[in-house]
Amino acid sequence: MDVDALRSLVTVASFAGVGRAAAALHLSQPTVTGHLRRLERDLGVRLVERVGRSIAFTPAGDELARRAHRIVALHDEAVEAVSGRSDDAIVVGASDFATVPLLTAVSSVLRDRWPDRPIRIRTHRSENIRQLVHEGRVDVALTFAAGTPDTVPVADVELGWYGAPGTDVDTGLVVFTKPCTLRDVMLGSGVGSGAAVTRECLDLLAVLDAVRAGVGITALPLGFGEVAGIERLPGLPSPRPMRLRMHAGPRVPPTVRTALVEALAAARHTAGGRQ
Repeated sequence: MDVDALRSLVTVASFAGVGRAAAALHLSQPTVTGHLRRLERDLGVRLVERVGRSIAFTPAGDELARRAHRIVALHDEAVEAVSGRSDDAIVVGASDFATVPLLTAVSSVLRDRWPDRPIRIRTHRSENIRQLVHEGRVDVALTFAAGTPDTVPVADVELGWYGAPGTDVDTGLVVFTKPCTLRDVMLGSGVGSGAAVTRECLDLLAVLDAVRAGVGITALPLGFGEVAGIERLPGLPSPRPMRLRMHAGPRVPPTVRTALVEALAAARHTAGGRQ
């Protein structure tokens, strides 16, 4: 299987859509769709299916996405261990909930500064991004994990409760597996503190699939965008906002760090955030 195609699959799972994945990868939507179709041809099974204007994984697609996370991570680790950063790529580590406007803002600044260098987006849980920062394997990180002295607060991202139309709000919660900042926020909220966890999911697309199927409700950033078969639930008190933080590594000079913070602040409204 082609690693680029698997990377597209993982990013579609992380960002819950081909359009958002294409923007994160700096590829066209037809290219990402072509990667998914290539995997389907190679394996002889359907991996995705249409649900209104959105997509959902088939059981085979869900299984491959779970394994592809590990395959892509091991591939990247092997390349870095053997050859270092021979392509001199600028690596951006982003939480699954770093929205397209935020990633676009970061990419625009980095491309202005380094027009001849490739920009590589690596999507992980916030806790995993923090580890990549610690290991020096990313240049810029967008994370919702707890702050450290070298991170810069960017915005507080507002959350809302979402479910399938007609879902009973007492059905239970669909959450990410541990560790997860959003999971902790949900379970510590007024709505979630006494609720049962009805499904634990590895990635965002799996969360949305479960919510769409009526398995439970979940919390999402208000600026995440429209998702077919899922709507915001009125009348429920919102969970506390999650604070988005940025880390810039030693290869990023102070002038670029300042430009990144300014660009992210300008994009925060689209991402559902406030300063």
